Amino acid sequence: MPTDWGSLLIQLFSGLSRAMMLFLVSSGLSLIFGVMNILNFAHATLWLLGGYITFSIYTLLAGYYGVSILLLAPAVVAATLALFAIGWAIERTLVRRMYGRELPEQLLLTFALILIIGDLIRLFWGVQNLRIVLPIEPMPVLGSFVNPYLFFIIAVGLIVAGLLWWFLARTRTGKIVRAAVYSRDMVSALGIRIPNIYALVFALGVAIAAFSAGVFLPIIPIGLGMDMDLIVQCFAVVVIGGFGSIVGTFVASLLVGIVYSFSILIWPDGALAIIFVILVAVLIWRPWGLFGTEMRF
Repeated sequence: MPTDWGSLLIQLFSGLSRAMMLFLVSSGLSLIFGVMNILNFAHATLWLLGGYITFSIYTLLAGYYGVSILLLAPAVVAATLALFAIGWAIERTLVRRMYGRELPEQLLLTFALILIIGDLIRLFWGVQNLRIVLPIEPMPVLGSFVNPYLFFIIAVGLIVAGLLWWFLARTRTGKIVRAAVYSRDMVSALGIRIPNIYALVFALGVAIAAFSAGVFLPIIPIGLGMDMDLIVQCFAVVVIGGFGSIVGTFVASLLVGIVYSFSILIWPDGALAIIFVILVAVLIWRPWGLFGTEMRF
């Protein structure tokens, strides 16, 4: 295990950047379940689709204007908007029929989406891993070299977390979404159209996931199968933090991201197992999560 400060600092930055990705994906998953009571097992597959769309748009722009980090922004924005529309359409046509259904039926639908989207990805993009390569030089830190893009990812994650908190805590729509987490019947009794709130929450959750996929493309390649690994970790984050709690999701993401990063140094083969040890400990202590509520009426 490396003990020099440079290596430990690299692991810390790597863990923080991973935590930001977990938060951006898990926050949408937590909101969707907290508000809609829908367990979207296909959430990470939609994240993967957003990454592929970002890659295609960036490649198209780079063909016209040359390779540049500035082209990543319009590619990410376009993919985010595309996945917002796709998420809205999925909720309107498919997910809406699952309200009030049992959990096995929800899992059956969302698992079917995984298979369908996976085949579409295989059809349009093939099976090879894809990654956006940007001309970024590593910077020296305490005798080691760190990719400065990690600092950008951490900053973007914190900004999005702040904007999401502001949306939920300071805007009228956000307050309605938060109220729906605790009492959907009361929100509906006030004359607010719950179906529109559901469609917005589902589309927003998918869009945030697509945004994170695009932002992370310059440091991690995407490929078929990544979504299954990611969704397992995201469920762990959401359970640890508490379904429907954005603060809990953020804290749990930091915990999982940093612990996983340093666990690779100590026990590479058991890094994921350590995460689930934490998950089991939290479930024994607080079955509803660190920041979740014990029950909802």
